[in-house]
Amino acid sequence: MKDIYERLRDRLERMATGYPATANGVEIKILRQLFSEADADLFLKMEPRPETVGQVASRLDADVANMAVKLEDMARRGLIFRIKEDETIRYFPVPFIVGIYEFQLNNLNMPLLKDISQYYLTGLGATFHGQKTPHLRSIPINAEIVADRPIAPYDDAAAIIKGKSRVAVAECFCRKAVRLYGKTCTHPAETCLQFESFADYYVENKMARYISTDEALAILKQSEAEGLVIHILNSQKVEAMCCCCSCCCGMLISLKLFPSPALALKSNYACLFDEALCSQCGICAKRCPVGALKMKQEKLEFHPERCIGCGLCVTTCPTEALKLEKKPEGKLYTPPATFLDTFDVMSREKNR
Repeated sequence: MKDIYERLRDRLERMATGYPATANGVEIKILRQLFSEADADLFLKMEPRPETVGQVASRLDADVANMAVKLEDMARRGLIFRIKEDETIRYFPVPFIVGIYEFQLNNLNMPLLKDISQYYLTGLGATFHGQKTPHLRSIPINAEIVADRPIAPYDDAAAIIKGKSRVAVAECFCRKAVRLYGKTCTHPAETCLQFESFADYYVENKMARYISTDEALAILKQSEAEGLVIHILNSQKVEAMCCCCSCCCGMLISLKLFPSPALALKSNYACLFDEALCSQCGICAKRCPVGALKMKQEKLEFHPERCIGCGLCVTTCPTEALKLEKKPEGKLYTPPATFLDTFDVMSREKNR
């Protein structure tokens, strides 16, 4: 019979982004660092959709007050998620990524990071891009650079920010991890934006601070200047927005290994290159995060199969040789409604 951590691993493996077994067992070692046996037992008994304390206690025939303490304690430690709506609090389990791992922002340490690095190389990394539906999408850094406007509201970074009632900013998880390793990244630390319930969760767990809409838009503008890719959770009701650098971001680092990164992301945009207008300055090649534009013998090469539609090359092209256009109607992607729906879709695809 499997022990409780093996059963926890199997539950996480069935969830959206997966949590596969490895020959070296490092995935169990990670879970033992994060979960007590009591934590693991309760996680295994939770439903995939949000429940109130009363609903969980009733279903498990447990004391309500005691269950409230247990659920809130696990939420505070980033092991489950908490949603507050109209004074009602609900809890539910989340995948390891995006979820449990990112929620350890304040608990990062070298032993955990080393185990995660080993796990990424021996099992976890292969799950990131192995499914039809991704957990993240790239969107244009600036909607105004898209030649065919208007664009969908869930693809417009500034419109997403302006439409939120609560915004919080957290330190970039990836940059913090890289800096713990003693490596250098010159980009700003606080660039990870959370919205609505995600903002509340991050602030209440002391991982972020609330900011104004103007402050969030300033971060977006700074990200454009810094050459950071905008990644969002893959849903129409965008709950989080990352401003990613290719030197630290796990998603971009893994995408660069693909022969055709464009196929691994559900971007609705693609770059077009007019060689006749190109001055061969090479600025775009320095800004491209996935090697879609490269200088070879002082001549620019464009590899459209690598383009992820971020638009970073377009914003600094001095001759307008580069344009960002919407893909043809038949190739446009409509995300699931919410992140919960995205997780459901990914789980169904994974467990077919």
